[in-house]
Amino acid sequence: MATGIFAASVTVVIALLPALARQGGESVESLAAQRVPDLLRHELNRLGVAGVDALAGQIPVMPAALADGFVLVADREVVRLHARDYLPPAAGLLATDEQFFLVECWRFPGEPLRFDSAKGFMALMVRVSWPHRLPGAGTPVATEARQEFLFTVAINR
Repeated sequence: MATGIFAASVTVVIALLPALARQGGESVESLAAQRVPDLLRHELNRLGVAGVDALAGQIPVMPAALADGFVLVADREVVRLHARDYLPPAAGLLATDEQFFLVECWRFPGEPLRFDSAKGFMALMVRVSWPHRLPGAGTPVATEARQEFLFTVAINR
């Protein structure tokens, strides 16, 4: 009887291991994603040095359904983040396989957060989604298969 209970217990624990490992990995990725806002603010300030108006010209106004934003990418550890197609960083671009987080930005369409060159700030809606790319995969992960979160950020002149 004891052997049967022990065998059943071991079977249940072994069956739970893959789910627990997956859940642990997702927790690590979610914690890394929460570091994106600080790194993004630094990157936007770097890009804004060339002129906030020029940067604002690169960032589209937020549509009803979030699509086609200003794109930035970050590595899995959120140590490096840069714009994909605008003012590359001195350290060079992230390799395609390293682009784990996709960061998209939009300007607000209406007041009080609408961008105006006379204002002292630019407010953005930001969506972070992951995994954007997986090592060895030729194409990005489908949007509906990614985790994501939204937040707002502002940079000052």
